[in-house]
Parts: sequence; C-alpha cells; structure tokens
Amino acid sequence: MEQEKLEEMRKIIKLILLKIGIRCDLIGFAYLAYAIELVIFDPSLIHNLCNKLYVKVGRAFNIEKTNRVERSIRHAISNTGDKSGFAELNNIFKIKLYSSEQKPTAGELIKLIADYYTMGLYTKDNLLRNYSLT
Repeated sequence: MEQEKLEEMRKIIKLILLKIGIRCDLIGFAYLAYAIELVIFDPSLIHNLCNKLYVKVGRAFNIEKTNRVERSIRHAISNTGDKSGFAELNNIFKIKLYSSEQKPTAGELIKLIADYYTMGLYTKDNLLRNYSLT
C-alpha cells in the first residue's frame, strides 16, 4: 500500500476509535489502532489474539510482555464502556450490537472496526466530512 493511502487509513482508524469514545490519551488507544491496522491487512490474526496479534503489536511498540498490550487494550475498552457505553457502535452499524451495560471484547472491537473500514462504511457515514484529515 502506498504511503499516502496508509496514512489516510491510519487517520480513519483513529477517527473511528475517537467516534466510539476511546480516549486518545490511553496507551491502549495506540495499541488498538495498530492492531486494527494489522487485522485489516491480515484478517486471520483475529483468530489468535494472544500468540500472534498482541505479539506483533508488542514488537512494534518495543513491549516484550504481551500481557501489557492486552491489559492496555482492555483498559481502554473498559474505560469507554464505563463512561458512555458503546452506543456509537450501534449507530455506525445501524443495529443493536451492545446494550448500555455491555462491552465488546478486545477481539470483537478490533474485528468490528476493521470490518467497518474494509467495507467502506466510514464513507457512507461521512466520517471524512465531519473531521478534517489534514
């Protein structure tokens, strides 16, 4: 993928995370964004989070213990669920995925956002018009 398209994809992933309420000041935000990027390029990684996906994320961020990656991602998800729930996920997919008391697992969230990107749903939601990418 050319560099310009890769940068645009990364910005879109981060905008989606922000839209659903993941706080960008959490370490898990960066780990989630990178994990989603990896799953977009290799969807099979979603089937082996601990031994493959988190290891790749850890390597990219110079983290030797993958449980730190997992814990940071879970914290980001938990923190979001505690404040606003995941109602925005219901909105972007136009179906009820989670009630206000429910939270997606890390794997579910990564897969949902990767699918949202690969299906091009962000263009239908005018995500790019609502936020400036430059």
